[in-house]
Amino acid sequence: ADAVDLQPRPENFADLEQHLLHERADVILAAFGFNESFAGEQGLPAFRRQLGEFVQSLKSKAYNGQTAPRVVLVSPIASEDVAGVAAAKANNPRLAAYLAAMQEVAAEQQVGFVDVFADTMDAMAAAESDATINGVHLNESGNLVFARSLYRGLTGETAPEISESLRQAVIDKDRQ
Repeated sequence: ADAVDLQPRPENFADLEQHLLHERADVILAAFGFNESFAGEQGLPAFRRQLGEFVQSLKSKAYNGQTAPRVVLVSPIASEDVAGVAAAKANNPRLAAYLAAMQEVAAEQQVGFVDVFADTMDAMAAAESDATINGVHLNESGNLVFARSLYRGLTGETAPEISESLRQAVIDKDRQ
């Protein structure tokens, strides 16, 4: 539930910069825009400015001790209409405007940008679509669309087939 300008953490939990330093980050994927989009069109100027300042700040550090990280902005996913909730109709026009602002900031800051909105919107447009649990939070099917879109956006290649043994290990890790 972070926003560019609001990333609350418990008192004894390190902030973003401390975590990036601890992990010696070389590449940072920064996904914003969904929460901020609820401010509507009037919130766009502040979002653009805050995102630009955030990216500039990331680029000014050497979290790995040697070089600035590569930064990639990741768009929000699309929303899906579900029974009783017209999430796509309510959210997608706003999300598209924030995605456009993110693309502009990425170009200005000369950082990467991955549009997962288009692929998730295409997947959710199908009449039989079932990609979310409530219109905005992905289920397993939606996560697969997102993962493939992100992989293609980062590498320019089609995502490999899923390793079931690795998937089960991740599920077990999450359970624990």
